[in-house]
Amino acid sequence: MFSELVELLKTTEWILVHGGWVLFAGLMLYMMYELYLEHIQIEWYNNQKWVFLKITVPPENERSPLAFEHVFEQLHSIQETFSWAETHLEGQMQMWFTWEITSIGGVIGNYVRISPKYRDTLEAAIYSEFPAAEISEAEDYFAKLPQYDPEKSPYDIYALTWRYTQRNEYPIRSYRYWEHPTAETMVDPIAGLWEEMGKISPYEMFILQFVMRPVGDEWKGRAKEFVQKLKGVPEFQEGHGHGNAMLGIIGKIIGPALDVLLRPDSEAKAGHVKEEPPSLMLHLTETEKQVITQIEAKIARWCYNTKIHGMYIAPREKYQPTLLLRSVIGALKSFGSDDMNALKPLLARWTRVKYYLFEEWEKPITQFRLHWRKRKYFKFMKNRFWLHGPPAQIMSSEELATLIHFPQLTVKVPQIDMVRVIKEQPPPDLPIVPGL
Repeated sequence: MFSELVELLKTTEWILVHGGWVLFAGLMLYMMYELYLEHIQIEWYNNQKWVFLKITVPPENERSPLAFEHVFEQLHSIQETFSWAETHLEGQMQMWFTWEITSIGGVIGNYVRISPKYRDTLEAAIYSEFPAAEISEAEDYFAKLPQYDPEKSPYDIYALTWRYTQRNEYPIRSYRYWEHPTAETMVDPIAGLWEEMGKISPYEMFILQFVMRPVGDEWKGRAKEFVQKLKGVPEFQEGHGHGNAMLGIIGKIIGPALDVLLRPDSEAKAGHVKEEPPSLMLHLTETEKQVITQIEAKIARWCYNTKIHGMYIAPREKYQPTLLLRSVIGALKSFGSDDMNALKPLLARWTRVKYYLFEEWEKPITQFRLHWRKRKYFKFMKNRFWLHGPPAQIMSSEELATLIHFPQLTVKVPQIDMVRVIKEQPPPDLPIVPGL
């Protein structure tokens, strides 16, 4: 055993002396660069200003989620491009915003946290689709809570994150799945979530937080290659990437020459060449074709990198998150299907930590892990920070509009913060009495 260790050390020394140190130095430089980049990004982020807005639902809303799809398409215009110096020297990065659906004591509200320079874009997008809605500055509800400590705070939390179950290319079911064109009606898929959020007690709070960051077209190249693979296009069957496609082109060029050299003359003249079909679309089932159509429709839309978090808050003596969380998880589960995508809680990060082998022996470690997760969740949900926390998934404007929209007139939501008095502009020919 000792001799094997000595031999391993000698081998490592030989590798380092004969050029291995270059690789080691490169890895160290890369790690230092990543730490430096995160440092300057956090410094830049700390200098940014934010505005917290309350979106009050218009009364007697008759607009479908399609209107909210247009809202998210307009909001995608906040995407920016940066120079090399702005990114690597100043730490600038693409900004994000949050849309938060809350239930505070059973009263459902909509809040948006966004950079002030994008406020006009947000207001224009919402007012163009919902003229009767109201947008006003509000106090952050997190600011009303005392500093959270898992052991000492008078309240406790339960937090979790939802993730896709499949690749980003697959969409979830959208609101179009529940539309009935013949009857000109739609069963609102999110109505069950509003119903459950409206039932919580006055001392409870639940937050469903969507952190959204516009994403460009850089992911669509890989997505289109994936679609070609699903269609059965030959050059995409053995793997992804332009490298495999290039090898296929080279093979087509030199293949006939190799046939002439390696085959007998009779076989070459007979032309025993097996022609492959352009794709296997004719052999796919109707369900498989529909999946491909849905993926192509998602690629064609504007998309966001999205993180979905949920948090339940209640006094310790009345802390009962199980019933509500089961209902919320079940409501979001209805948007999934076996042949496309689904939203599922990320079990490796939610605030429920299980022991590995021996419950009593592992209890101190389990408690430490649980408290660490709760502190971390509370911090990044309160700060709405993008760089930390679970990874994001790519969601289209249609998928987001399915999850975030105002209830229609036919949907009865128990307690939702709604505009009570509709404000109208005065008529242009209104007489004005001087001196009043």
